[in-house]
Amino acid sequence: MTRFFDHSRHKLQVEGGEAPLDVLAFEGEEQLSQPFSYRIEFTSSAAEIEAAQMLGQRAQLSLYALASNVPVFSFSAPDVVLPLRALRGVVTAFRRLSGSADEARYELTLQPRLALLARGKQFRIYQHQSVPQIVESILRSRHGFEGQDFFFDLLREYPKREQVMQFGESDLAFISRLLAEVGIWYRVTNDERLGIDVLELHDAQRHYQFDVELPYRPTSGLSSSAQDAVWQLETRHQVVEQHVHFRAYDPRQANAWLKGDVDQSRGASSTYGEAYLYAEPYTQLGDALDQDEELQSESGFFYARLRHERYLNDQTQLSGISSSATLAPGQVLNISGGAPKAFAPGALITHL
Repeated sequence: MTRFFDHSRHKLQVEGGEAPLDVLAFEGEEQLSQPFSYRIEFTSSAAEIEAAQMLGQRAQLSLYALASNVPVFSFSAPDVVLPLRALRGVVTAFRRLSGSADEARYELTLQPRLALLARGKQFRIYQHQSVPQIVESILRSRHGFEGQDFFFDLLREYPKREQVMQFGESDLAFISRLLAEVGIWYRVTNDERLGIDVLELHDAQRHYQFDVELPYRPTSGLSSSAQDAVWQLETRHQVVEQHVHFRAYDPRQANAWLKGDVDQSRGASSTYGEAYLYAEPYTQLGDALDQDEELQSESGFFYARLRHERYLNDQTQLSGISSSATLAPGQVLNISGGAPKAFAPGALITHL
């Protein structure tokens, strides 16, 4: 856990709570197409906070910049200090760690409402619905999500499927599997006006955030002038599959030609071998020459290209350390100041 000695720097608020909560430390994990999870350690003058007061309650963790040590003299009212970033969700775990005569120490886990869908299992059949329609029906009918709680911003149109089965999966696992199958990714953001966490679902790179830039400052003992930066940049490269051969069988079209090959490697020396895919959920082959949104959704070539893109993405993986609290999955980070060449096109943040 990263510890903070100024308890007033970051703020933790739990809906319905009366006693002030002072953040002592926290650690979190965020990933594209997964709910975030923050474990927050805090102190309170309340010696015995009941679990019922915390579990399932709306909560917010606000991250603030380090206050300046330079005194400022002004005859006007001080400016309102806004957080660098706010994480909103619900409390999914809570425990009391210790106590003294003055205060008690607690810990809670903050996750978006979407994480609650991981509880429970379902056995259901969905008929004559597209993937977005299935996801929306689950969010609305079983979990009370409304229009302000989520939205689809999709480039493609997705066909209705004859039948989809959910067998012994939680709703979160089921919708995550369906979305990944067709290349729809999601992230959780905030609606500052309504004060809620919002689920965004997209299927194109144009929805990444491209205006993020930080300087590269190798650890050399020099001052950073209180400016956020990145350091300890690492690159990892590996050989991946060169092409994909795919095939399927449709009993209603026994003579249909449903196989083909996809090679998007452009002859790169970092690719080798064939990945054989069978029984992907398509009944139309599609056109091998169609590109981008022109390619028929959920056709054979659509699935094959999507799978091959996943292989190719493993060719190069980038990592590093940053002091910025504003970084989030779905951002494309541009690094100035002499970063390794692999970072030059920009690094898509997928995991924090």
